[in-house]
Amino acid sequence: MKPLIGIASNPFYRSYADEALSDIEKDQLGYFWLLSRLTEKICSSVRSAGGIPVLLMLTEDESEIETIAYRIDGLILAGGEDISPSFYGEQNKGTISPNLLRDRFEITLLKKTMKQEKPILGICRGNQVINVALGGTLYQHIPDVKPGWAMHRRPDIMKDYVHSVEILKSDLFPAFHNDEVSMMQVNSMHHQAVDILAPGLEAIAVTSDGLIEGLYMPEYRYLTGVQWHPECLSSSDEIQAGIFAEIIRASM
Repeated sequence: MKPLIGIASNPFYRSYADEALSDIEKDQLGYFWLLSRLTEKICSSVRSAGGIPVLLMLTEDESEIETIAYRIDGLILAGGEDISPSFYGEQNKGTISPNLLRDRFEITLLKKTMKQEKPILGICRGNQVINVALGGTLYQHIPDVKPGWAMHRRPDIMKDYVHSVEILKSDLFPAFHNDEVSMMQVNSMHHQAVDILAPGLEAIAVTSDGLIEGLYMPEYRYLTGVQWHPECLSSSDEIQAGIFAEIIRASM
């Protein structure tokens, strides 16, 4: 039987449900369109890997979140807004338009899913949610740390590669063929990133100049996060498709 994979995303805000299209600002529409495309690509990648995608809508009802965690077989935390720095004990130093409802929903869902010991994959924001929920911190605006890190924010390059990462644990990427130097090409759409890793997490991918681009929890059944967007590459890149195959395998 195919596993049900819950996908936590937020490609549209309920506050806009009664708005006319002409009343929504162009930048906001562009953001909704980007999130919708990424969400669809995750759904397609899950289907191609042998799972059934189930889109999870935001809720503040804790009993509903409990039910979701119980019924799904695996969880994917998708990309999106910056996480409020209040969740990791900092003031705003570059965070853009945080969504507190989504933050609370996904952090609660993550913890309840972990209590069920079900597999979890975080993508971009989802990678950061994992780290924050478990006690880690974020760089709020990575160009402020190293100006060269500004190149990581390239949402215009979805189906191509922006930079390379060194893979520190290749068995989490079974389609990855080890060379003497274990480098992987990835895309990049972020201005925030993991700073201090949460207790129990380890880095699985880093850039040559020290930015953490992937994490996992070795003591957990399957909990992995990647900073890039494998859903945009999976149709033509077997390594990126393998990331979805791994969570489906773990969710069987």
